[in-house]
Amino acid sequence: MRKLALVAVLVAAGVTTARAQTQLVIVSGLGGDPRYTREFSALATALAQAARDRGGMPDSAITWFGEASAPQGEGPWYRGTSTRANVEQTLGRLAARESEEQLVLVLIGHGSGEGAQTRISLPGPDLTAADFARLLDAFGDRRVAFINMTSASGDMLPVVAARGRVVVTATKSAFERNESRFGRFFVDALSKDGADSDKDERVSLFEAFHYADAETKRFYESEQRIATEHPQMADEGQLARRFFLSAGAAGAASTDPRVVALYAERAKLEERITALRARKAEMTVEAYEAELERLLVSLAEKSQEIRRLERGS
Repeated sequence: MRKLALVAVLVAAGVTTARAQTQLVIVSGLGGDPRYTREFSALATALAQAARDRGGMPDSAITWFGEASAPQGEGPWYRGTSTRANVEQTLGRLAARESEEQLVLVLIGHGSGEGAQTRISLPGPDLTAADFARLLDAFGDRRVAFINMTSASGDMLPVVAARGRVVVTATKSAFERNESRFGRFFVDALSKDGADSDKDERVSLFEAFHYADAETKRFYESEQRIATEHPQMADEGQLARRFFLSAGAAGAASTDPRVVALYAERAKLEERITALRARKAEMTVEAYEAELERLLVSLAEKSQEIRRLERGS
């Protein structure tokens, strides 16, 4: 057990699949007040900048729809007004591609409604949880992250959740309707230092969520206020630990075929670890720990070899 714990500390949380690229779609809705309009625009811009500057994503892979009157910053990511038609058309186009692209869809704004009719407030007709479930189903078994940082977003989680999909909401129910702080901290996790808990120089969606959750709780405690939002995450298959807001898998841009092959092998080991954890209840403690230790040791060895080659040792 002691050796197993040590190995677990040394192993990175994971990587995306070797061929996966990421498309980031940010939808910021109606502010209803100039202050909120500016705030939603600033959050969208900070998120896009983090994806480009820290994640290495090309500007062409980042799409932001927002209010026509919103400050659009210096980046080239603003693609038009956040209408239902624009969002549906973009998601439909991305879903129709014959690729293994990952999708990260982020909602920023005001929410309302309950159950399948939970919605984000948009210029013109709104989009509901049922609408997003339909749009995301078109991506099939491709990896999707749905991050809803609006108020009253909680009821979307059970409607949108599906296998191969990470779903995050800022609240636990439709009745938490006050202004949400969670979104600011989630963007901070991706754009600033501090959320990389495993120190692998990347921030997974798992790390971003738990950082933002902790900071949200800290905010209400420091203000001595009753918390009016409780973030939640649905993660089928523990995908969030291996889902990164980046241009693609680490090592995908390497020209060294040995590095590319090692990243692919490491990704397969991570998939096997995830599958093993899902079978834990069916195994004896001894068998589970022995197999987990074997896989973690192999994973640590792959990571060590990758670092050696990348550093030119």
